[in-house]
Amino acid sequence: MTGVDVIGAVTMGGLVATGLTMTIVRIVRSTKPREKQMARLAAELDGRNQVYLRMIENGLAEQDLAWVAGTRGYSVIVHRSFKCYEFVYTPHQPGRIA
Repeated sequence: MTGVDVIGAVTMGGLVATGLTMTIVRIVRSTKPREKQMARLAAELDGRNQVYLRMIENGLAEQDLAWVAGTRGYSVIVHRSFKCYEFVYTPHQPGRIA
């Protein structure tokens, strides 16, 4: 093996390890109790215009997401192709699902 091959192998190993770690962290977050997930979501919805949340990080039903969003003045947009939820600050019509 040349030096370039070793560097490439180490780089690929690092990328695989990073991806695996991120996936494990997201799965662990999604298995937490419902109340903790709702509290974490409520803390994220802090008045910013848009907030994104990956579906893999969340184990809540869409109705729960809409309820938490509505209590904070947000509406939920479900992006199934990107596998994420978008929360848009809409104080005049909170709690809608699109």
